[in-house]
Parts: sequence; structure tokens; C-alpha cells
Amino acid sequence: MRGSVNNENRRRIEGEVKLQKGGSSDPFASAVRTTRMPMVITDPKQNDNPIVFCNDAFVRLTGYSREEILGRNCRFLQGPATREMDVARVREAVEARESIQVDLLNYRKDGTTFWNALLMSPVFDGDDLIYFFASQLDVSDRKRAEEHRFLLNRELDHRVKNTLATVQTVVLQTLKDSSVPREVASAVSGRLQALARSHDVLTAEAWASALLKDVVQGALEPVHARLGTRISVEGPPVRLKPRIATMLSLAVHELGANAQRYGSLSNGVGTVHVGWSVENGRLSLEWRETDGPPVAEPSSRGYGTRVVERVLAAEFGGKASIDFAPGGIVFSLDAPVEGLANEATAWKTA
Repeated sequence: MRGSVNNENRRRIEGEVKLQKGGSSDPFASAVRTTRMPMVITDPKQNDNPIVFCNDAFVRLTGYSREEILGRNCRFLQGPATREMDVARVREAVEARESIQVDLLNYRKDGTTFWNALLMSPVFDGDDLIYFFASQLDVSDRKRAEEHRFLLNRELDHRVKNTLATVQTVVLQTLKDSSVPREVASAVSGRLQALARSHDVLTAEAWASALLKDVVQGALEPVHARLGTRISVEGPPVRLKPRIATMLSLAVHELGANAQRYGSLSNGVGTVHVGWSVENGRLSLEWRETDGPPVAEPSSRGYGTRVVERVLAAEFGGKASIDFAPGGIVFSLDAPVEGLANEATAWKTA
């Protein structure tokens, strides 16, 4: 928020700033002084932008006396664990004379830490910057809850990975004992690995949603590690809910595996381009192979094709198709954007 004051108001504010306790006829100044919200005012016209006013709530929050606070830059609350990137954001906002909202790890006088939700705004007299007004809020409980959720997600990720690894071992051993063809066992292993990679992407996003680009790149990671520049992925940010992200990962894995066995990635020059766009509320995604061996439509549709066409279309609520064009396979998906990122969180009644 950018404020402005005229000369008369400026003189009044300057007078109020000098009154650290009581004695004010201005109801707004009294409210700032007595509110439970910690607040300070700094003077950018003085060297190092020192604090020239702090209310009692700020004194209680920090543990410092008013005499120890006034005349010092707010950085005196920072310590070894304060993140430099957060401090840099505040410094840049001050230099740019802009408002900023940021969470800072601050230190009290007794050395204990607290997470400070800082909201700082410049106050102008016309084009003349005369003050910075900053409110503070101890959000340590919220930060601890966020850290707890992060640790739980990391532990869940670790356990699910172990479970998937166990499932993969059991399945592959079973297939081996049953004298199943090696290509079948390899296909099953690849699909389990694709599930694991989609899980990695979702865990990084706390299982809320995942970016489409991250899902596609994650599914193609093993192929990209070997073929690099022969695969390109591009498109605007689109978020997907967990179930859709998982199915897209499986579908892209199937397309990539097919491209390596029979398609454009089976020779030394073929390429794959995955691109998408969003227009008029619809997502258009395309997988296009070029410069590969001549393509012929298969006589029957296997599991991979069903996942790519039917299952993916159902999950996205749109239409999906594979064109076995002679010059290279082209997979197309058209679906509404609305609802792709929103997971159902409650029962619905008719």
C-alpha cells in the first residue's frame, strides 16, 4: 500500500512520532500506539533508515526496551539463521520505495527466535518519501506447522518409495519365476518406475498439485539422460491434480518407451517434441515424433495405447488420439482447463 500525506499531516505525524506513550489527541495515532499488532515507523531521510517510532506491542514482541530500539535499523533483529534471500528482498523494496510482505526469522533480545510476518509500506508526501511504516506479526506457530507438514511429507515419500521398490522386486521376481518374456517384465518395471517419478514430482509440491511440465519431464527423465537434445518440452504453466498427474506420467512413459523401441528415438537422428498451449479455456497438448523410421499402424491396441488414448482422455475430461502417421507418431490431447488442478476435498450430494 502506498500512502501520501500533505505538509500539514506530515507535521502532525512528526509530532505524533515523538509521543511514544499517550498524550495524543489523534485517534489513529492512539490506535497504532495501543494496538496488539507490533508496529514501527522508520525514517529513510536519516542515515541507515532508523526506527523513529515503535509501539508497546513491538517492545513486548522483541524483548528490547524502547530506548534500545529507537535509532537502530530493523536489521538488529536478524541473526545467523535469518535467510539472506529474505533480507535481500526487504533491502530491494526499500531501495525501490515499494511495499513488501515477507516472512523473516528474527531474534528477540534473549536470543530466542520467532518468525516475523513483515508488511512494510512507504509513506509519501507527493513524490517525497518521508517514512516507512511496518507491521509485524509472530507467525512461529504457522511456520512450525508448515515444517511439520514438510517432514511428514518427506517421511511419507520415503515410505512410499520403499513400498514401490518392494512391489517392483516382488513383481519382477514373480514374472521371472513364471518364465514371462523379458520384454514384458521390462514393461512392468518401467511402469512402476514411472509411478515413482510422478510421486517424486507430487511430493515436491506437497501433493497439492503438480506442474504439467514437471510431470512430463519427470516421466522422460531416463530417456533425456541418454538422448538429451533430441527431446524438447515446452508450454505455459498448467497445474494438475495428483490423479491426473499420475496418469499423464504413465502415458508419457508409454509414448517414450514406444519411441525408443520403434519410433523416432530408436535411430540416431529422430526427435520428440512435447508442447502445449492454453486458449479459450482449453488445453491442447501434442506429442510429435519426427525423423524416425517409417510408421505403420499396429494391428491391435495394447495396454500402452489404451492408457494414452482412453484413460488419459477420461482423466482430463477431453479427447485424446494417436495418429500413426508415416512420418512419425503424433499424439494429441484436447481438454478443458477448468478442474484440472482442483482435487475434490468433500463429499458432494445430489
